[in-house]
Amino acid sequence: MPIDAPVIAQISIELTHHLPVRINQIYQTFADEFLLCGYGSGSDFNLVISLNAGYGRFHLIDPRSRTDCRETLPSPTIFGASLRKRFSSSKLVAIDAVPFERIVKLTFEVYEQTIGITSRYLMVELTGKSSNFILCDENMIITDAWRRVAPRKPEDREITPGISYEVPSTGGRWRPVTITENQFSTLLSQVPDDVSLEKFFLKHWYGLSALSIDEITHEANFSPATPCRDIPSLEYPELFSSFCKWAAAVAKNDFTPTGLFNETGNLIDCSALAIHFPPENITVRPIQLLYEKIAALFDQRQLTNRFKESRQNLEKKIHFQFEKTHTKLTKQQAEASAAENGDHLRITGELLTTYGFQIAKGSKEVKLTNHYDPEGKELLISLNPALTAQANAQVYFKKYQKAKKGQLAIGEQITKTREALEYLESIEVMAQNALSMSDLGLVQEELQQMEVSKKGKTHGVKKFTKKVKPLEPRQFKTPTGHTILVGRNNIQNDRLTFKIADPNDLWFHTQKIPGSHVILRPQPGIPVDDESLNYACQLAAFFSKAKNSTKIPVDYTQRKNVKKPPAAKPGFVIYDFFKTAIITPDLDLLTQLGVPKIDS
Repeated sequence: MPIDAPVIAQISIELTHHLPVRINQIYQTFADEFLLCGYGSGSDFNLVISLNAGYGRFHLIDPRSRTDCRETLPSPTIFGASLRKRFSSSKLVAIDAVPFERIVKLTFEVYEQTIGITSRYLMVELTGKSSNFILCDENMIITDAWRRVAPRKPEDREITPGISYEVPSTGGRWRPVTITENQFSTLLSQVPDDVSLEKFFLKHWYGLSALSIDEITHEANFSPATPCRDIPSLEYPELFSSFCKWAAAVAKNDFTPTGLFNETGNLIDCSALAIHFPPENITVRPIQLLYEKIAALFDQRQLTNRFKESRQNLEKKIHFQFEKTHTKLTKQQAEASAAENGDHLRITGELLTTYGFQIAKGSKEVKLTNHYDPEGKELLISLNPALTAQANAQVYFKKYQKAKKGQLAIGEQITKTREALEYLESIEVMAQNALSMSDLGLVQEELQQMEVSKKGKTHGVKKFTKKVKPLEPRQFKTPTGHTILVGRNNIQNDRLTFKIADPNDLWFHTQKIPGSHVILRPQPGIPVDDESLNYACQLAAFFSKAKNSTKIPVDYTQRKNVKKPPAAKPGFVIYDFFKTAIITPDLDLLTQLGVPKIDS
C-alpha cells in the first residue's frame, strides 16, 4: 500500500502529541532515508523519514528494535551534511499535513546569533518517484533540497535554492473538495466506455488511494472495476455523495485508524479511515496508533528489499571483476601458446648454423631442409640481408631465449590469475550467503582491499579513519551447549581459524568447494556428541557454494592440523588428518539452530 493523504494527516496528528522535541542528532541511514533523534514530552523521539519510491513514509521507531539492516552511512551526503548543519540543536514545534496532499510540513525553531530565535521548515514530499526533502528558511525560501530540479520544460517544477517553495501542481487533477456535483457528472459522462471507476478517480482526483476508491465505490453499491458506461446517470448523485462523504471526513480530520488483517492474523494494510467494505477473507480492526502499524508494515519490508538490492549490486561488482580477470587469463593463455613456439626459433637458428655455408650473402630468405621434421620438409626462413648467416642464426637464438624466459613468466602470471579467479569465486559465495547488511559490508570491504592490492600501494598523505570494532563471526549454540562459529568473509575466516580458535577446537569446511570456515568450540567438560558434529557440518554446507546441493562433502579436523601457506589469499588453507561427512542441508534444522531465512 502506498501512503495516501489521509494516512499522512493522521500520522501528523499522532506525532504532534510528542512535541515540542529538541533535535540533537540527525543521521542518514541510507541515501534516501534520514533519522531525526531528540527528546521531548518525557520520552525519546526517533523520527524516520524515508523518500524511497516504493516505501516512502515517516514514523517513529524504537532504536532498540532496529535490525542491523538499518545502519548509519559512514559519512553523510552533501545534503545530509546540510541538513545537520541547519537543524541540529533545533526544536521541532509543529508537524502539519498539507490538506489532500502527501506532503508534511515540519516547523523548527532555531537560534541564530544575528537575529535570535527564528523558524525553519522541512517539507517532506512522499510522492513516489518524485519524493523530496526540501529545506526552507523563515520566509519559505528554499535553501537546499534532497533532489534539486532545474526545469527543462515549461511544465517542470523548479526546485533550487533561492526560490519560494510552492506545493506541487496536481497535474490537471482536481482536489476532492473543489468540485461540484454538476462538474462531477459531466466528467463521468465524458469518459471513454472502457474506463473503470478506479481509473476515473485516479485520473481526475488528487490524494486518493486504491483503498479509498474501494470504499467510495462500494458505498455507492459499485466496485472499482465497474466500467463507467455501466453507471446510469441517475446513479451519479449517489456516487458523488459517497465521494463527498469521504472528502469531508478527510477535510475535518475525522479519522478512525483501521488495520486490515489476513486469515492468519498478519497485518497487510492500514487506513486512516474506517473500512466498511473489506476484501474477501480480510478482517478489519481499529488500531490505536497508525504510525506504529505503518512501521510494522513497511520497515522490515523495505529493509529486506534494500538488503536484496545491495546484495545484487555487490554480486554485479564481483561478476564484473570475475569477467575482467577471466579475460586476462584468456589473453595470457594465448601468449603462452605463442611462447611455446619458441622451439621453432631455436630450430631455425640451428639450421642456419648448420647450413650457413650454403646461403649466399645478402639473401632475404632461404629454404633449408628441416632435419628435425620426420618428413624432412623444407623450412622457409626470413633473413636480414645485411647480416651473415651466422649473425642471422644468433638473432634467432636471442629471440628463442627471450621467448623461453617469457614462457616462464607467463606461466607464473597464469597461476596467479587462476588463484585470483578462485579467490573471486570465494568472495562471491560470501556475498550470496550474507544474512545482513553488516555481512555485505565485510564482503564489500574485502573486494575493495583486493582491488587496491592489485593496483599496488599508493603514496601520499595517510588518511586517519575512525577505528570500528570488527564484527564478530556468526555464533550458534548446540543443544548440548557447544559453540559454533562461522566466518562472514575470507578475511574473517583467517582470523577465526588462526586467531580465535584454539588448537584443539574442531575445524570444518566443504571439500574443494568455496565456503566459510566453521569452528566447533566444545563446552569444557562436555564431550562433542554426534548431534553437535552434524550441526557444524550443516552450517559448513549451508554457508558454502553448494548450499542448494545434496550430498555435500564436509571435511573436519582439529584446528592445529590446519595451516596457512605463505602468501596465500585470505581464506585459503591446507589441512590433513581429516574426516569427511556427507551432508544435505536441512533447512528446518538450521532454522532451529538460529539461521534466519533470507529470500534469494
